[in-house]
Amino acid sequence: MASLRTWRMVTAALLLVALATTATTATAGATTSGHQEHAHYCKQVDAYRIKTCAKAILPDSLLGRQLGWVLAQLAGEATTLTEAEVRAHFSAEFLTIVIPPEGVIGALQGTIAEIGTMRFVGFAYPPRARQAAALVQSTSGVRGAVQIGVTNGHPALIEFLEVQGAGPTIVPKGRYSGWFDIGGGRRLFLRCVGRGSPTVVFEGGLTTDWYELENQLPGFTRVCSYDRPGGPASRSDPAPIPRTARDFVADLHALLRTAHVPGPYVLAGHSNSGLFSQLYASTHPRQVAGLVLIDAVHPAYHKRQLALLKPLLPPDVWEAIRREAMTPPHRLADPQGVDIWTSERQTRVALRRSPLRPMPLVVLAHGRVDPSPPGWPGEEVERLWQQLQRELAQLVPGGRLVIATQSGHNIQDDQPELVLDAIRDVVRAVRAGDLVPH
Repeated sequence: MASLRTWRMVTAALLLVALATTATTATAGATTSGHQEHAHYCKQVDAYRIKTCAKAILPDSLLGRQLGWVLAQLAGEATTLTEAEVRAHFSAEFLTIVIPPEGVIGALQGTIAEIGTMRFVGFAYPPRARQAAALVQSTSGVRGAVQIGVTNGHPALIEFLEVQGAGPTIVPKGRYSGWFDIGGGRRLFLRCVGRGSPTVVFEGGLTTDWYELENQLPGFTRVCSYDRPGGPASRSDPAPIPRTARDFVADLHALLRTAHVPGPYVLAGHSNSGLFSQLYASTHPRQVAGLVLIDAVHPAYHKRQLALLKPLLPPDVWEAIRREAMTPPHRLADPQGVDIWTSERQTRVALRRSPLRPMPLVVLAHGRVDPSPPGWPGEEVERLWQQLQRELAQLVPGGRLVIATQSGHNIQDDQPELVLDAIRDVVRAVRAGDLVPH
């Protein structure tokens, strides 16, 4: 439900954005850092470019050379690509854990067959030394993102590669947006729009995931989102993994403090981030005035799921699921490196020691259930999930549960109006001094 460990090379269609003709710096509202190439946002191509907006230039680095090779494949050279060439450019770990050489060839050739050859446009953000998200335009009109990461060595080999539809290119504007140094040589990317109190903070994934929702709220209150570290899709610097709920809470706390984002906060957390939102509210009770939990992970989800499954599955299958639940994923399988078992335990302990103080709370739970694979007790697992959602709504007096009848797990995509309504109700309650959203 909450932590599918999959890796894929995919393509997705995307509507083209309008083109314009000026350039702005990459670091408005942010600290500068040597971690990134000097780049400017170029409106005429809606992308960041190095040195000049007149043409797309690759970084003069080991990353740039590997990216150049990938772009050449997507421009048509993949039609004659061999397994030996793949092995010369990808790390053995990638080819063992993620996808074998023949799979790389098939994925690149399939991408070209589906949407055509591609040309390099620029970057989604100023590229880092070992990671970048290059923007490309296909002959069929699809705008894509080539997300690439390379090893730290000579030669630098590709250890992360995804080709997918490009999200919006986000240019930081205003004092609360940009790259902020949170210490330890790491910077996180933050986007805030609007004004007013309390400040809504979306938790989960990337700023691009919340872009459309954020853009509907600026006239109502200040709303922020940030890029969680993890892979080239993230504008934030990488972090050591595995990571637990405490790590994510510490990151967000440091980011909001460093960026001087005014509180109090209404946290809107999805899935695993809903778990982290609960821990944040327990750890920093004076900062959090309300919560919106979007199909959020309950602090005992995996523990109680294992107990449910034990009599329903063959022992070897149950043991494999237990090991997966308790073992942090490989860094190439999950760049965010979430240790969900430890995270849930940390949150259970925190809530026992410091229960959530009374505050407006809305819990949104999915109502559409996807078919289960053969042999999987899907109905029993779904009943458990819904029971846990009811328990989340009982974390504070007056908590409200809303079933998103037309939504799967990603309610913010399937029924965004429900998320917006929940946020507005919680914000209004906070402003009125009410503990129950109306």
